[in-house]
Amino acid sequence: MKKLMVMIAAVGLVALPALAKEAKKPADFAITVSNSSAAALTEFNLTEVVPAAPVASAPKSNDWWMAPVNMVSSWTAPAQVAPTTRVVNLLKKPIPAKKSASVMLGKACNVTISAVFADGSTVDATPMDLCKDKKLNIGG
Repeated sequence: MKKLMVMIAAVGLVALPALAKEAKKPADFAITVSNSSAAALTEFNLTEVVPAAPVASAPKSNDWWMAPVNMVSSWTAPAQVAPTTRVVNLLKKPIPAKKSASVMLGKACNVTISAVFADGSTVDATPMDLCKDKKLNIGG
């Protein structure tokens, strides 16, 4: 009985650090976006890759005698669905000209961003690493 108690305690001590690591998820982080343009920044877009939904396979028949005679020629590869992208505007309100604001990025810091200004000018989608430098100057 004593050995069992010791083993349970040992397993608990080994499991505690693993549980603590699971509890620490990367937090959302913010960057400072400075608008150096003469026009207000109306959209600050994050382009996300949305994984494709899994393709449902055809139901399998338990009737082995119903199977086609030539298995090689009747087999077709499952359909592959490409991932799609989704563009999300991260601004709650426009950033006025020559001003800056804090923008929540989420958990990812390697992102693709684009921007639209009130005068119609744009910044094309650009991949960026915002892990190190959390200040971004747009426009001008």
